[in-house]
Amino acid sequence: MRSVFFVCLCVLLPSGCATSSASHGTLSQLSVVNGPGAEFCAHQVPAESCTRCHPELEARFKHAGDWCGPHGVPESQCFECHPDLSFEPLPTLGAGADLRTLVERGEDVPSLTPYLVPGKVTVFDFYADWCAVCRKVDRHVFALLNQRSDVAYRKLNVVSWETPLARRYLTEAPGLPLLVVYGKDGREVATLSGGDTDALDKALSLAGAR
Repeated sequence: MRSVFFVCLCVLLPSGCATSSASHGTLSQLSVVNGPGAEFCAHQVPAESCTRCHPELEARFKHAGDWCGPHGVPESQCFECHPDLSFEPLPTLGAGADLRTLVERGEDVPSLTPYLVPGKVTVFDFYADWCAVCRKVDRHVFALLNQRSDVAYRKLNVVSWETPLARRYLTEAPGLPLLVVYGKDGREVATLSGGDTDALDKALSLAGAR
């Protein structure tokens, strides 16, 4: 009898956030800090990249698709859409890190099982480019990938709640990211909704023992 648990500690989208890709931009790397001594401006973003302090930077962010139209700031600086924004860069992945993007535009994936990695814990990450909590989870998992060779991270970009991928997997998910963890034996161990990295660590521990 398989052991499966579901954890829902989600971060719901604020009321000011629409759920279509037309309203959300990309959370690019343009707002991340360059080091621990970075200075922050009165808008609580890195001073050197704040478009309200430096309007001349707007074109650069818009060219990268990093722009929140409803609020007139880069998506990566919009606290109204993303109260949990972080400006830390993602960890650099080592050569042995097992990371692959399976879906980039919300295309349907009828089954996850063909993408399981034999002998490894496989984590499927349903995310969106505009999801700040998803990037928090990425930072955590990227660090794990540099430490554990038995974990495979498979990312699926849902883009919005209306895509075929979202309609298949996210109808009961209250928030992003949605993480589905499979053990080394190919059986599902946990489904996690939200950014609870402690719950993810527990699921990975259980999956690694299977």
